[in-house]
Amino acid sequence: MITLRKKQTRQHGEMTGKEQRRAYALYALGVVWMVLSYYGIEYYASRYLDPVYTSGKTFGLLWALLLSSVALLLPRPAGRTFYGVTYFAFAAWSIGQCGYYSIFGRMMWVGDIRYAGEGGAFVTDVLGMFAPSWIAASILLLLLGVIGIVIVRRGKPPERMRTLCLLTGLSAAVGLFSYPVSVFREDQGVWGAQDEYRRALSKEAAYTTMYDAHKLYRVCGIYQSAVKDIWQHNLYPKTPMYRSQIAHRAAELDAWFAQREAHADNDMSGIFKGKNVVLVLMESMDDWVINEQDTPMISKMMREGINFTNFYTPGYGSVRTFNTEFCVNTGGFTPTNGQYAFDYCTNDFSHSLPSIFREMGYSAQSFHYNSPLFYNRGVMEPSIGYEAYNSFPDFGMAGDDLLSDAAFFENDGVMEKFYRGEEGGTYNGFFNFIISRSAHMTYSYDEELSVFALGQYPEYKGSSGSEEVDCMRAKAHTCDDLFAALYKSLEESGHLEDTVIVGFTDHYAYGMQDQTLMMELSNVPRYLMVEKTPCFIWSADGPAMEVDKLLNTSDLLPTLLNLFGIESDYRYLGQDAFDENYEGYVVFQDQAWISNSGVYDEGEVIHSFTKEGPSDEEIQEMNDLAQNYIRMNNLLLESDYYGRQGAEK
Repeated sequence: MITLRKKQTRQHGEMTGKEQRRAYALYALGVVWMVLSYYGIEYYASRYLDPVYTSGKTFGLLWALLLSSVALLLPRPAGRTFYGVTYFAFAAWSIGQCGYYSIFGRMMWVGDIRYAGEGGAFVTDVLGMFAPSWIAASILLLLLGVIGIVIVRRGKPPERMRTLCLLTGLSAAVGLFSYPVSVFREDQGVWGAQDEYRRALSKEAAYTTMYDAHKLYRVCGIYQSAVKDIWQHNLYPKTPMYRSQIAHRAAELDAWFAQREAHADNDMSGIFKGKNVVLVLMESMDDWVINEQDTPMISKMMREGINFTNFYTPGYGSVRTFNTEFCVNTGGFTPTNGQYAFDYCTNDFSHSLPSIFREMGYSAQSFHYNSPLFYNRGVMEPSIGYEAYNSFPDFGMAGDDLLSDAAFFENDGVMEKFYRGEEGGTYNGFFNFIISRSAHMTYSYDEELSVFALGQYPEYKGSSGSEEVDCMRAKAHTCDDLFAALYKSLEESGHLEDTVIVGFTDHYAYGMQDQTLMMELSNVPRYLMVEKTPCFIWSADGPAMEVDKLLNTSDLLPTLLNLFGIESDYRYLGQDAFDENYEGYVVFQDQAWISNSGVYDEGEVIHSFTKEGPSDEEIQEMNDLAQNYIRMNNLLLESDYYGRQGAEK
């Protein structure tokens, strides 16, 4: 009877002691692998994202314990699925962040994923910019997850595992809520409890205000920063509480503008009144390629026009070209709050340059080679005031014509739009916006735009000893051809004397892999100063002058309003370059800044323009200004400020 009962028990699946120990060991291996693999994502990120604080790794460990506990508490199939989904989601996010940071020196918000389609167009160009070690480590990280799916939740769980997992998960969750308090306590000894303006650069400020994705990561790691980002920037804005808060905060903008000195007319007011306008965004045209040999027409216009010699184009958001494009046209940068710039396409942009000129009876057209889907320009350009976004392929252009920035001046259909606006329209003038292409990265002999540029100007190949420099100079020359063709077209059409040309760059040549050489060519002692880019305004009968005032992208719109004598209350982020009350400054999205006396970053003066450098008082004032500047920039869009103003009139 005893023998029969043992056989019956074995038939019902009961394991021997040896089999049970093996099953428990296999299960334990899966648990350990799960925790370590989750933590491996945090460790991987810390190798590439320039970690400063150890707190990020502690957050990472707490998240590894929490996620592992949830996966183990769920039924086996659901737990394995949960592990696979969360592991690969966070691993992919970590890999993407590290790759992005390695090229651009900044991190993305979750909402910036929606820009991926635009960046994907250049993925083959930038693959060579990634270090082989990063590619190998990324593959290994994904492989860890594949192995984990195979081995986790294998074997029989110990009877008390659910209780242990529940206690571990609850402890980790409590730790994630309470740990920040101890992290912020460290700040008091660094910044001082009463030192408000320096506390703005603290861990607590980075964690609570979330003004910069990378600085948030440095405090709390890859998991916590992603979850905070999703809640703060994607879920919370959809709540009634958020909308009520924004409506209340809009009053801050009124107070901020009211504290400025009122704009007064000056010697430059109205000197271009009634003239046509052509804005030209010079893609990637760094200041070191502007010279008589490489860019003779641009140099001529700078020499004969208003040349802004100390003009900076700081990057806001996660896309550099559209950031500058958006700012020049609307007066404000793209948001740094993790929101998608295109989420605001329904805002009121009656304050924008194209809207203002259309109100005065001008046509307003935008021109570029790329698809209307790229940066959603087909929607955004009309949203900010243009009658249409004109994509060159829609006019039959193809092949080399799309590689040349000057070719569209030979296309009758494009020129019809350029000079006459919409068919059948009656206009007082034209306001046109051209987005160039020729100097775009990358800078290798076999890249498409480089092949075209070197085909036009073969003398550049091998001329400098640097492949990247050769390509950049050749591309700059083809961009200069755009201005030569524009000049010729205006002359032949009889509009040369009554048209103002505004040339500006979207960003410096960050696409160069040799950033050390790029800084040497730019002749700057500190990295932030490479953001200085060319900007000029030319008119046949306009003044020839150099303006060395420190300016930034947001200053261009109010400056143009003044030059064209357009009445305005000047409630813009930037200010008129010729306003005597405006000293000029540059604020970056991570709260670094440049003033007339120095460059400030990471809580210290990193470069001085004067013997004394910024005083403590100026540092405090500029830090306060930087915080407000970034907050007001975001609030202009979040609150639809100009739409509210119009509704109140």
